Amino acid sequence: MKNKSYFSSIQPTIILGVLSIALTACGGGGSNETKSVVTPTPEPIVDHSGLSPLINNTVDPKEHLPGGDATVFKNNEDAFSTRPKMIADNFKLDGFFTSGDHLFRTPDRDIGPMLSTGSCQGCHINDGRGNIPASPTAPMLSMLLKLGNNTGAADPIYGDQLQPFAVQSFKTPDFSSGISIHDGSINGTELYGEAFPFIVYETINGTYPDGTSYELRNPIYKIKNLSFGLFMENIRFSVRIAPQAFGVGLLDAIPAANIISLADENDTDGNDISGRASMALDVFSGETKLGRFAYKAQNTSVLQQVAGAYGGDIGISNSIFPNESCTEQQQACQMAADQESKVGSEHDFSDKNLALVEFYNRTLGVPARRGFDKNNSTWDENIIAGRKLFFDTQCVDCHTPRHVTGEAKGSVLGKLTLTGLEENAEPIAMLSEQTIFPYTDLLLHDMGGSCVVTRETDIGDSCTTGAECMYVQRCDGLADGLIQGDASGSEWKTPALWGIGLVKTVNPKATFLHDGRARTIEEAILWHDGEAESRKEAFMALSQEERQQLIDFVESL
Repeated sequence: MKNKSYFSSIQPTIILGVLSIALTACGGGGSNETKSVVTPTPEPIVDHSGLSPLINNTVDPKEHLPGGDATVFKNNEDAFSTRPKMIADNFKLDGFFTSGDHLFRTPDRDIGPMLSTGSCQGCHINDGRGNIPASPTAPMLSMLLKLGNNTGAADPIYGDQLQPFAVQSFKTPDFSSGISIHDGSINGTELYGEAFPFIVYETINGTYPDGTSYELRNPIYKIKNLSFGLFMENIRFSVRIAPQAFGVGLLDAIPAANIISLADENDTDGNDISGRASMALDVFSGETKLGRFAYKAQNTSVLQQVAGAYGGDIGISNSIFPNESCTEQQQACQMAADQESKVGSEHDFSDKNLALVEFYNRTLGVPARRGFDKNNSTWDENIIAGRKLFFDTQCVDCHTPRHVTGEAKGSVLGKLTLTGLEENAEPIAMLSEQTIFPYTDLLLHDMGGSCVVTRETDIGDSCTTGAECMYVQRCDGLADGLIQGDASGSEWKTPALWGIGLVKTVNPKATFLHDGRARTIEEAILWHDGEAESRKEAFMALSQEERQQLIDFVESL
């Protein structure tokens, strides 16, 4: 009874954060006593970047400029290859950009001895995505095949990446002369590509809850004609198509702490998403840092990614990755390397050239959003509706729309000059302190699935040896079965979505997902599984009109 009369007599009034409560004593003749209790001002709700969180039905005023100052206004085949205005208006920086562009597009004379492609542009077509082979008999020219066993260890003969070509494919008129031949390089004198990988597809038919049908194609990877003998036991394969190259300088400038704060490895918030940061070796400092580049976020910087691609994809040694594209057990490759114009401690590619390509990659512009009328600052209503659906279906739980960059430090190789490199490279102002909209959290997510590798003939019979005996990998879902760095065989980094609607404008033959299996954005969504399964199901539950609105929004990015 005492408690009841006590609480019923509370009369609160809040004035400037002070709660004044008049407490009336129980019983006759008692005096009134007033106490003041200071209540703290609530902390403002902010996101990982310190900004007010985005909401589903209100567009941020900056969203039409996804790259901030690095945004470019191109929506044709040059959309991914354009220098931002701040570069074009600076004679010196424009010169560095042009030089890096030239190196990116032009084959070096010291490519090989074994390689996957002849130049950066050979994979990144118009600075965009690569192509899958037109048929099982066509070689992979803008795709890679990563190798490892069930623990992620590299193959002792073939290393961690398959090289389908020997250098003569790119330096003689006879392209086929560098393609692999079964046991062709075992004698130690004749050099051919390591093996011939190819893809066949099986059809998966499905139906939306509303009765609309769809069709997916599931890849089966096959490898034949191994030139240096058999792979190691428990081998795994990961086929990857070259991604678009722009925007990486901005992603590199996002503070690591901001990205790590998005991780929720144990799904403590119960939203089914348990993204985690990939911690990788930084080859310059020797420290473990946040990985944010390549499909499994195994590289810590744009420079590390660029230098690794020159060494691993094109066979161009450099100061960061000084070894030629040969393992110690590949005698024919080692002999060919000894005949190059630069041997021993002399690298194929200078640090200045490497810094120029790094600068070019970091400063490629991000195409502006479509669907925005800059004359009256309004958005297409269909895009607004699709944006709301993208938020409501919780796609944003992995595809984080917005980030803020910190200081974009200059290259660790040094400051570019007209004559070479100097110490103390300056930060890149265009990439620093920018509000950007890449739609990625740069975290690893388990997308589900598993893989099995078998030995089979062309007609599907089991085998163990011989020229007709191929390696065949079949996977459920998006898994590749390959452990790489922190990533398991079913984990992938969330890809950035900016520019995705222009992918086929830049390269009409381009397709989607890490291995190009998805012919459309819709198919890419339907392949989501594992952590993303509930988001896929939410998309499938939409009406046909709503699904198209969501896709239209993604295509506007």
